[in-house]
Amino acid sequence: MKAHVFSASAIAALCAGTAFAAPISADSALTLYHSYTVNSGSAPAAVRISTLPGSLVLQSDLASTVDDPTATNTTSVNTVIGNPFADPVVPFSSERTDETTLPGGSEGSAAAYSVEITAVDDPEADPFVTSIVERTINNSGSASAEITSDPVAAAARASFRNERGYLFENTSDALVSFNIAGDVRASFLSTYDGTDGFSRASGTLFSEFGSGIGAEVGYLPLAPYLRTITEEGEGAMVAETLATSGEGFDGFVFSAATSAPGTGSPVEAALDVTFRYLFSISLEPGGSLEMRTGFRQFNAVEYAPGPSPVPLPASLSFLLAGLVGLGVARRCTRA
Repeated sequence: MKAHVFSASAIAALCAGTAFAAPISADSALTLYHSYTVNSGSAPAAVRISTLPGSLVLQSDLASTVDDPTATNTTSVNTVIGNPFADPVVPFSSERTDETTLPGGSEGSAAAYSVEITAVDDPEADPFVTSIVERTINNSGSASAEITSDPVAAAARASFRNERGYLFENTSDALVSFNIAGDVRASFLSTYDGTDGFSRASGTLFSEFGSGIGAEVGYLPLAPYLRTITEEGEGAMVAETLATSGEGFDGFVFSAATSAPGTGSPVEAALDVTFRYLFSISLEPGGSLEMRTGFRQFNAVEYAPGPSPVPLPASLSFLLAGLVGLGVARRCTRA
């Protein structure tokens, strides 16, 4: 654990500086991968898998801005509706970019996301039922800003959310057991070089079991929960958590975030995570179980240069230094 205390002289030097901020470079990026398979791709004959009506959630947001009337904005969109019944299967995909650039093209902000979701239907299932037995998510998002000349405000954000619900029903008069095996890989990165801004990346992956009748769910880790954390520079922060069955619910929820503030020096926060799991599920005769699965992502960068070009009075600088210097500490974690 490292503790960092800002000295009065350091705070005074920062506060006494003019608002003409130094050039900035900011980046936020993440990737989320989640693949799961029901009973090796073939559900038991007695198990009917259907989509929960009204359970689909599909939300997205994308924007980039530069506070300059000479800036130019361009966007691109490419979306394909998926079809799990086609041969070969057609995945759902959505790619969007939004870029705002100053004359010359080397400065500005940009946001993007790319999502591909492949769902595979059980060919042996009832032809009138959507019986998804495999689902793979490949998702990436980014936001960036680059201002190297005049201090002009710039920002970018990209977000995507997708959720879906399924119902498992035992249509037989005997106990039925099956499994769902999954694989998760995630990467988050936030960097900031300059002042007056921040970079953040955050995301969540989950598969949760809810309402059930005559159902039992067990969770088994198939591989260790591995993580690599990098925190370089003052204020770099990484937060992550994995909650699994036995912690008040059935399923798993993985959430993580990285953050890099503008301190005047290069700051980097990064996280890489991998794990695999297995759900063992038992349904009594006539039993049923609901499962909701999905992901959320968010990327953002922002640069907002200070409003006043006049240096602060020295007395005010030392007052601020005293207030902040009472005790500013931060937890630094490496794994």
